[in-house]
Amino acid sequence: MTKTVWSLLAGRDLKIVSLDNFMALDEQAPAMAMILISVKGVGDPNIEVVKHLVRNPNVVCNIVAITTDLKTDDRVHILASGFDAIIDINLMDPKDLKLILLNMLDKGRSRLEHKVQHEEYLRFKAALSASPDAFIVLDENNHIFFVSEHYRRSYPKNGYLLKRGAALADIFDTLSAEQGVLPGDPRYSASRRFWENPVGSIDIALGNGRSWRIKATQLEGGKGAIITTSDITEYSQHSDAMTERSAALEKALEMEKESAAIQKQFINMVSHEFRTPLSIIDGNAQILLRRFDTLSHDVIRQRLTTVRSAVSRLVGMMEGVLSSNMLRTGRVDIQPEAFDIRPMLQEMCREYADLSPSHIIDCLVDQLPDTVVLDKKALTLIFSNLIGNAVKFTRDRPHIRIIGQVKDGQVIFSVTDNGVGIPENEIDKVFERYYRATTAGSIPGTGIGLNLVSELVTLHGGRITVQSAMGKGTEITVSFPVFDSPAAAEGVLAHAASQT
Repeated sequence: MTKTVWSLLAGRDLKIVSLDNFMALDEQAPAMAMILISVKGVGDPNIEVVKHLVRNPNVVCNIVAITTDLKTDDRVHILASGFDAIIDINLMDPKDLKLILLNMLDKGRSRLEHKVQHEEYLRFKAALSASPDAFIVLDENNHIFFVSEHYRRSYPKNGYLLKRGAALADIFDTLSAEQGVLPGDPRYSASRRFWENPVGSIDIALGNGRSWRIKATQLEGGKGAIITTSDITEYSQHSDAMTERSAALEKALEMEKESAAIQKQFINMVSHEFRTPLSIIDGNAQILLRRFDTLSHDVIRQRLTTVRSAVSRLVGMMEGVLSSNMLRTGRVDIQPEAFDIRPMLQEMCREYADLSPSHIIDCLVDQLPDTVVLDKKALTLIFSNLIGNAVKFTRDRPHIRIIGQVKDGQVIFSVTDNGVGIPENEIDKVFERYYRATTAGSIPGTGIGLNLVSELVTLHGGRITVQSAMGKGTEITVSFPVFDSPAAAEGVLAHAASQT
């Protein structure tokens, strides 16, 4: 059954696991997007396995029974045992079976995503509730998304109004009055302006003699804000000491924020860039495991060579991104060297062709010179992203071309596909961090790949352009200056890095 499923779903960004024992299935089921179970009849012991799985609230995917040549009554009995669907592979056209499996797979992925988001919300809520600070989280419409109990306790009479979905504009006057701040008071006007547009921070002296410092931190993408409220009464009574300590605290907070942002960027880039070589290693390992006895020595040697090449790429990327400068600043150092880029590109094309056998990938690099002077590790990241995107966003009649040439003192590379394309009004945005074109749909991605490519090309003193048409495909062209030696390149590249 695994071989049949693999043949139907080849080319999809997924991992198919064949399990032959209940303990392994029970452990991995919560992370699966779809479970296919072979059922030979109404007395099959696998039916009891399904009854157990459906009682597990963490299992959110469709559980499908795969049968052959069963009577209708038996199929109904099996379906009633807890399966979400039952498929007789002998009665179904392979095209229809593929569509059904893909639809179930997409729904399962969507359910997993919603499950992860819900779990993240619960962890987020628990973390804020455990904090000694008082928090309010607002959505993009200035409605309450979350309120910590600390905040509600500050309003013993009207704290019940602070509930999820409430509009601050509707309850502001009531809450402000409870704190002794009424219309006509300058504090009322300042406070209302802040809550209508929560940006920065504000200090408010309340009618009960206490003083609050309220600080807003905007969420990414304009999705709302986190409001932190601290009681600064004692600090206000000692203003000189408070000013000095506040400055130190603000500096520490900014440093922490910057450090967190760099770490997030670093983690995102590492997870994004390491995925492809790991997929290559895993894919070839699976082929060797399944077909070792039937493969020729030459094919085995070729597969192992591909694995070693992917490991080498992985090690090279690790050395590049795990440098001390990367960990400190979040940026990659550019270290030019003279090398022949043609074998690297040809090997990449072959690896992606192995991962996606339905794709035609032409690697036309014979016109490139014997050596180029560029950063080999950075070029690996650049073309891994460009070729990977071309493969990922080309599904129908997939044909991808990688062309390299020298023209007008520039080394020029183009990666062309006939995929989904990019809307004209979005082409200028595709290099922004985390931006994904609307045509990406449900295709997995992080939105950091092209941003990283653009930065690396700029650090080389190069240029990147995009031409695309909806439904016809995309061509991305990168060009780099021609240098005679690494020494000649270092000055130009150092200047380019200082301008970014």
